Amino acid sequence: MSSDRLFERVRDEVSYSLLHVPVSDLREGQRIGQCFLVRHKAQRSTRKGDPYLEIVLADRTGTIPARAWSQAAERYADQFSEGDFVFVEGRTETYRNDLQMIVESIRRLTAYEKEEGQLPDFDASLLVPASERDAESMWSELLALANMIDPAPLRDLTVGILEERKAAFIEAPAAIHKHHAYIGGLLEHTLEVAVGVDAYARSQAALGLHVGLCLAGAILHDVGKLEEIGNPIAPRHTLTGELIGHILLGRDIVREAARALEWADPRLPQLLEHILVSHHGILEYGAAVVPKIPEAVCIYHFDNLSAKLNMMRIHLASDAEKGDFTAWSPDLGCRVFKSRLIEE
Repeated sequence: MSSDRLFERVRDEVSYSLLHVPVSDLREGQRIGQCFLVRHKAQRSTRKGDPYLEIVLADRTGTIPARAWSQAAERYADQFSEGDFVFVEGRTETYRNDLQMIVESIRRLTAYEKEEGQLPDFDASLLVPASERDAESMWSELLALANMIDPAPLRDLTVGILEERKAAFIEAPAAIHKHHAYIGGLLEHTLEVAVGVDAYARSQAALGLHVGLCLAGAILHDVGKLEEIGNPIAPRHTLTGELIGHILLGRDIVREAARALEWADPRLPQLLEHILVSHHGILEYGAAVVPKIPEAVCIYHFDNLSAKLNMMRIHLASDAEKGDFTAWSPDLGCRVFKSRLIEE
């Protein structure tokens, strides 16, 4: 486990206590003095007008909301930024059934601490939420699926877009919050959707799904997020992403690539574009149009399935509620059953 590696690296080697407790293992009432990544920082005011900092802290195992109140907010507001690695002292508490951290002090780690002494062999990846799956293995599996696409122009379009953007695709999160919001999350999510869609489309021949179109749509449905989201360590919307969004950005990527290819049926790239602009399923969820072909319906449901199961897994891993069910999840709209079944 990454937390074990960090523990071994820093034991007895640092000038302050840095016995790292993974975010996923944090519980109510703990005293904390360790490093985190700052995923979010905002200056707020209470109803009485007192300043406080709204922060989201992270390590490789997850994120935790944090608050720095009053004097701490005024003292440390200028000492760190989003995307910084910081050393935090504070305590954990439960607020409205959710665990949070009360920050007493927080400061940016200096290059000296990270590189030349107080934190020998500092490994930033240990503090950055990332997919638990190996990136190169996922990439090879996704590329193998792309190379199975027929007809050839659709395969060339899909493989070409992937290979041109490999470095970004491997690093990118699938979202800023909610599902697969970590390094490699976009690749993990895309592979989940593609594997599910491919297996379903091939096993349900009676439905008459175009397997190549399904697979291309599954692989490329979120490609616009490569332009929508910047800085995978502390992801935020780019200007283009905020103004246009990944659905239309992805459509433009596909349209431009399709122009360089010869199509026996020129409607095929248009149908692929339709999958991208309709994959959110309904207009209220951001779809430009509702799905109007069976292949688009297929991608919408597998995309939603991958996202929901990931959200549920993360919610279960971070929950501190006692009993058989988690605390209420606003994103899922329910409390999740978490007890294990008895093995016979």
